[in-house]
Amino acid sequence: MKNETKMPERKPPPWGDDPLSTFFSEAEYNERVSPLNLAPIYALLQRLHAAFRGVEETVEKDNREELLLTRFLMVRAHSSLLAAIRLAMSGQLFESYAPLRSSIEQTWYALHIAKDRQPPERSEIWLCRNDNEASKAKCKSEFSVKNVRSTHKSLDSVTAKQLHQLYETTIDLGAHPNPRGVLTAMTKSGTDKEINYRVGILFLEPIPLLTTLRMAADVAVTVLKVFQLIFPERFKLMRLDKEITALVSELNRVFKPYVQKTNSSSRSTN
Repeated sequence: MKNETKMPERKPPPWGDDPLSTFFSEAEYNERVSPLNLAPIYALLQRLHAAFRGVEETVEKDNREELLLTRFLMVRAHSSLLAAIRLAMSGQLFESYAPLRSSIEQTWYALHIAKDRQPPERSEIWLCRNDNEASKAKCKSEFSVKNVRSTHKSLDSVTAKQLHQLYETTIDLGAHPNPRGVLTAMTKSGTDKEINYRVGILFLEPIPLLTTLRMAADVAVTVLKVFQLIFPERFKLMRLDKEITALVSELNRVFKPYVQKTNSSSRSTN
């Protein structure tokens, strides 16, 4: 089960001079510059990506049929994390929260299916979702956020609480059209006669960018903890259990200097 397709080495053609091409060109530039400006954070994200790849490679040898959909959903959860990181690095900070939310939901679905007491009941409910309206209603009920969260809570209440807090924060910051997500990237200017509002799309302000990348890293580590509940033996065999512990410590260490720096800058401008 491969999770990535390696493209051949080719130099892409230059962008055009139309507005959409300009947008893509600027986003691409930001994607390259952000990792250079935030090298320690990018190194942590690389390590998280490597951990996911390690998990995916080791569970390839797990031949339990009841866990096949769980393994598929694991790759999708990983892919959603990569999408969120790429969007954030480009400057589309608030758009990155929707794939972060998706990653959490895919992880909860994977766990809910893996812990089915009567397999393949939940797998079949999920696979038959679009057969008819009754099947769709049954799937929505079985895989409600409340239901899948309850499965997680019954196995690891501490991590379940952490992941739910992250889930709610993604909704507040952009996964739903809520005030904090819509208004944060807005600037106001004008005179007594006229007021202008500008809504940023590519928005690389330091504090929102660091907040988004910290959120992505937190989600990634917590999602790994969930998959450890499904494949504990394989995590232990590959020492991924120890890597998760190390990643938590590294995450706090890496972001601390940036938080201190942004707080200092904020005080100096007041």
